[in-house]
Amino acid sequence: MQAVKQALVEKYDLSAYQAAQLLFLLKTLSSEISKIIILAVIFHENLLLFFFALMILLILRCPTGGIHFYTYTKCLAGSILYFTFAITLLPHIFLPSPLRIILCVLCTLICYRVGPVPSQYRPPYTELFIKRCKTIITGFLLFYTALIYVIPESHFIIVGFWIIILHTLQLIAAKYTRKENS
Repeated sequence: MQAVKQALVEKYDLSAYQAAQLLFLLKTLSSEISKIIILAVIFHENLLLFFFALMILLILRCPTGGIHFYTYTKCLAGSILYFTFAITLLPHIFLPSPLRIILCVLCTLICYRVGPVPSQYRPPYTELFIKRCKTIITGFLLFYTALIYVIPESHFIIVGFWIIILHTLQLIAAKYTRKENS
């Protein structure tokens, strides 16, 4: 890896810091893409549902953050469990549409109050950035609540609902563990 970094510095006239950032970006992208491919193989029988759930998770996770496992294996294992619950197990639990709407509104309030919870390696967020994140997550969750009202029995909407529930729970856990470690 050091040889690649040195080559980037010499060939493209990057600083050592810029080369390190570029290598970190490439390592992160390859790690995330490989996890998505592995998850897609695992959930190949529900591939569209998996990609829908992944999209909902990304929309939630980007502005609010959450639990970070900090190793590839732990993150992959956590992701497998997360998607197994959201796609395979939890949709078998019947909740009436009004209860799902109430829970989604509750999740909106919790995510607004608790988020964002960034990685411990990120610099602190500015107040403006935090406000923007809270606005994005609130708007999305209220929109999703409306979707639950309009098309309550869609299997996709139900899986997305469980992604929201799981995301809210892990966000609470992330906030609690961050305070414990501080």
